[in-house]
Amino acid sequence: MRTFEKVKGAPIFHWKNHRFIGTIADLTYCMLEGKITGYWIENHKWWSKKHVLPISNLSIEEKQSYFVGNVDPLLPIRSSEKRFLHGKNRLIGRSVRQHDGGMIGIVEDVYFLPDSGKILGYELTEGLFEDVKLGIKVVKTEHFSIDHKDQALVLS
Repeated sequence: MRTFEKVKGAPIFHWKNHRFIGTIADLTYCMLEGKITGYWIENHKWWSKKHVLPISNLSIEEKQSYFVGNVDPLLPIRSSEKRFLHGKNRLIGRSVRQHDGGMIGIVEDVYFLPDSGKILGYELTEGLFEDVKLGIKVVKTEHFSIDHKDQALVLS
């Protein structure tokens, strides 16, 4: 199990020649599939449209570094994918509600399986004072739906 905070900033290298590709700056997710689809790589090539490293392309993990075997492992983002931390439809900062409308918290991090990308749960916050007093909530879930009126995640 892995969280975004654990992989953020990790360097990506090519396996054979140890060429630096970039660092993990964000995750990409697909709400239709309910999983993390890849890593958004910051590679200082701002003109390039290829920034997504699919989870399936990671070959080896050593300490805090990742290695890929493909010559050109980065792909453009698909229309069905959204970014976790940045962008218009980002997942972080969204409110999470129950079916009856009661607010549970705000998404702060995501727990996922590194080999398949399956989302296991979300780390939620209710604000600084509630987090200090009660601790941070972790909600395990199979699937969320999105309320398109206020862009909140609703437990299914």
